[in-house]
Amino acid sequence: MGRALITLAAVAGLSLATLLPARAVDWPVFGFDPSRSGFNSSETTITVHNVHRLRERWQTSLGSTADSTPILLQRVRIGRVDRAMIFQTTLSGETLGIEATSGKIVWRYSTHGPNYTHSTPAADPSGKAIYVPGVDGKVHKLNASNGHELHGHGFPAKITLIPATEANESPLNVANGYLYATISGYNGDGTPYDGHVVAINLSTGKRTVFNSLCSNRHHLLGGSGCESQRSGIWARGGAVVDPSSSMNGRIYAATGNGDFNANQGGTNYGDSVVSLSGDLSDFYGNYTPADYQQLQNGDVDLGSTSPAMLPEQGTSQSPWMLVEGGKDSILKLVNRAALPGVGGELQTIDLPGPLFSTPAVWTDPSNNAWVFMGFSDVVQAYRLQTNGSGESSLVGVWNANPGQTGGEGTSPVVANGIVFVAFDRAIFALNAINGAILWDSANHGTSIGGVHWQSPIVVNGWVYCSDQNGNLTGFSLR
Repeated sequence: MGRALITLAAVAGLSLATLLPARAVDWPVFGFDPSRSGFNSSETTITVHNVHRLRERWQTSLGSTADSTPILLQRVRIGRVDRAMIFQTTLSGETLGIEATSGKIVWRYSTHGPNYTHSTPAADPSGKAIYVPGVDGKVHKLNASNGHELHGHGFPAKITLIPATEANESPLNVANGYLYATISGYNGDGTPYDGHVVAINLSTGKRTVFNSLCSNRHHLLGGSGCESQRSGIWARGGAVVDPSSSMNGRIYAATGNGDFNANQGGTNYGDSVVSLSGDLSDFYGNYTPADYQQLQNGDVDLGSTSPAMLPEQGTSQSPWMLVEGGKDSILKLVNRAALPGVGGELQTIDLPGPLFSTPAVWTDPSNNAWVFMGFSDVVQAYRLQTNGSGESSLVGVWNANPGQTGGEGTSPVVANGIVFVAFDRAIFALNAINGAILWDSANHGTSIGGVHWQSPIVVNGWVYCSDQNGNLTGFSLR
């Protein structure tokens, strides 16, 4: 069972000055939207001309490390007024509600279990509740105002029968009227575990399951229901929702090492990108690199990163595309409308190293699509182009080396023509067009700690990022 603790002093100390402007927007899920684009198209306060004026407004100790990313709801009723609230989950399965303009902790909600989580909460479409990961094998629904658990309509929702060996490592997602969670193993790949996607219908509470191994079995397997093991879904994006209305809310997920035999009539999809209907009942296809056996043998997970959805390209022979990285240090451009099975990439690009972060996808003012990727010591930018024959490809535009991290690289985000990315001890703002450094938080008296899966969010003129020191820091213009 979880518990919520309301910090009354924190509520009493909130001032009316912390109210956000009427046009403020939410950052409701990891990556800003269900497609995990990392692109806040509504940000107008921070610009390439004033971003150098960002300064720390507060830094709050969470009490333990949150190796994940916060979300934000701009209007949460606290007492008699609406407040902007941040929600962040720690490794230990504790979720905190934090006042966004002061950093004051308003409430805490704890779960208890045998291990840890790197997952991120997701907001209910109502804006009045959030869904939070636990270390007890469940997703819990909480009142956003006070952290009290809300029961009913399938919640708390069980997403694994064996939380000691199956982990909710990827951020939660909400779309199509469903809550989506994905499951992998923990660091070290201790079995039993079977990578799977779980969808909970927010109206009825009905649970549906897609297992990446023994995919013909549509229930939680519990470690003994499949002769194959592993194939975890653990990347930052988890379940990614297609942003195009033409795709009717399709879900994509990338799996890690595990048996692949679907090309021989089997039901196993290790080291693959799979495409599913929004309720997980229909399987639309897979993309699997031709060297899947080598990936499996060498622990070179395709699913170290999530598929990134590119905007629809009306002049292309393949209007709907995705990009997928992996531990193999190769970026693959793939037709997502009809995943090609084994091989069949539209393009492959050598990367500077394994890709662990989620790419950000930006549409510039001239309607060009860009992809930004963060590695341990470099940020890369590619632009999508389509030639006169309708053939699309990615072209490298710039590399930037603003910092480095002892982790594998964190996920960049884009707002108003600026790429924000965290490295150890600093957050950087880069010009999205040319990669020039526009702002460095460490040059203005503020140093964050090291980062692993932490990455910034940029919303309503603020930048927020947690770190390995157990702090959450908020920056705004001065």
